[in-house]
Amino acid sequence: DCNLALIKAWREPTLRVTMLVVFRPENAVFRAHPLELMEAQALSLGLPLQHVVIPKDADYKESYVSGMKKLKEEHGIEVIATGDMDLVGTMARNWIEECGEAAGIRAFLPLWKAERAECLRTLLDERFSLVFSCVKSPWFDASWIGRALDASSFAEMEAKAAEKAS
Repeated sequence: DCNLALIKAWREPTLRVTMLVVFRPENAVFRAHPLELMEAQALSLGLPLQHVVIPKDADYKESYVSGMKKLKEEHGIEVIATGDMDLVGTMARNWIEECGEAAGIRAFLPLWKAERAECLRTLLDERFSLVFSCVKSPWFDASWIGRALDASSFAEMEAKAAEKAS
């Protein structure tokens, strides 16, 4: 989702992509989004990867807001693009949009409420090289970890979705 949002931001004439940003807890070990993979992506794109560290015992929202303010003050960031597609859990509105508003930064949400299968098709059409780094059970098992997203795996996912819907 973040890669598709990135390509949409690049193609948006009113935006200029200057860096990638990761908001992460102190001493974070991401299973879904390994930091080493993010660093490699940034390097391959010729963009810096800015880490906004969320201190362990700090107020979570205030840490996001202050991190965004720092991005604005130190790097001139006015817009943050995110691949967020929908609300999570008990959220009443998009988290990045809410925190950005408090920091004076606009959120660019090109995938908001997008149809997920269409997003995957777009990534395949754009020839992205995608690998599953984390999956959700019971729909997927560990055999999907490290597997490429290609036409075959996409067809399997569609079949699983059709099976679940019936």
